[in-house]
Amino acid sequence: MNPKTKAAKTRAKNARFRATKAKARSAAALSDKTLVETRAKAYAEMEPCLCDIVRMGEIASMLFDDPDQGRFIFAVSHLDDMLQAFRARYDAMDFPS
Repeated sequence: MNPKTKAAKTRAKNARFRATKAKARSAAALSDKTLVETRAKAYAEMEPCLCDIVRMGEIASMLFDDPDQGRFIFAVSHLDDMLQAFRARYDAMDFPS
């Protein structure tokens, strides 16, 4: 085989290899971008729930010294319900690693 022909075949083979690798890197980058966008949307949708949970925690802490302990117990129970619902909603979202 002629050395020039062999070199040309090797260059062509390397070019195909580099093109395949570049295509794979591009697909991986697109997949990462999609994952980030999906998570960002999910976290944005959770924000109102988190704000409500934080506010309920503030209300419960304000009622800690209230003479009517029933209001404090109600606030803490409601906070617990909100947190459990939030956790169930978060766990239902299947985030790939």
